[in-house]
Amino acid sequence: MRAALIVLALACAGCGGAHQTATVSTTAAKPAAPPLGLRVGLAGPIELAPIHGVSFVRAPLATMPALPLVLVSAETAKLADVLAAAKRYPTSHYAYLGGSLSGSRQPNVVGIVLRDDEAAVLGGFVAGLVAAEEGGVSPRVAWVGPQEATLADAFAEGVHDAAPNVTILRAFAADAPAACKEAALAAIGRGAVAAMAHNGLCADAAVEGAHQQNDVGLRVSDFELLNVPVGVLVRDAQRGVYHGGEDLVFGAASGAIGVARLDRRISGAAGIRARTAAQQMANGLRPSG
Repeated sequence: MRAALIVLALACAGCGGAHQTATVSTTAAKPAAPPLGLRVGLAGPIELAPIHGVSFVRAPLATMPALPLVLVSAETAKLADVLAAAKRYPTSHYAYLGGSLSGSRQPNVVGIVLRDDEAAVLGGFVAGLVAAEEGGVSPRVAWVGPQEATLADAFAEGVHDAAPNVTILRAFAADAPAACKEAALAAIGRGAVAAMAHNGLCADAAVEGAHQQNDVGLRVSDFELLNVPVGVLVRDAQRGVYHGGEDLVFGAASGAIGVARLDRRISGAAGIRARTAAQQMANGLRPSG
């Protein structure tokens, strides 16, 4: 009898008549907002691949907000302006990409120096490959721009690593776009099939002149892989480590010298050999044809 009463009680639990309905209250879980991650400022013509956990803020240096890390292109910003911004926002950290601090020891500014001499060697190697393919019996290539003897010599070394019989023209010019373009056109008029310049507006103008004549135009920055030093800075920043008051130097051994971009006029075979040469340099070897 007791068991029957228990069964009956369970059967009637929650009974409230024909008009009573049960209600269930549920609260939908709101998805958590994705973390912003590390916010990094980009000031200048800096092209980078996406980096996991990083959101980039692109703005001129003069209007860049206070951020944990700001990357500034040395092509378009003066060191004095970077140092001034770093004093204005002492809790931000600035990396001067492609430039030296020139003795400054400001604790929240680091210089990122790429071995542009090694980049010039690799660019010269590519120019030599182009000359070997297209230069005929008397192939010529040109170094264009201000008298930067170290870079011009490095370019010549790279050319001769690829093709010893190529003649190098040194088309020196003032560091001004019009002068650099005129010098490139003059070198092409003398038979150069490829022209290389350093960086900045002068290099852009020299490449434009080469392209007008359907020749190959090269910049030193075409052979500098900024993602390598930037990756180091970002990974350290994500761990709360920031660099300052010094220059950090990156070269072929660190993987920072390689083929960032190639003129579309360069053949596929030459492109493959250029990337092989970059790997040789990373291994401490001279590039070889």
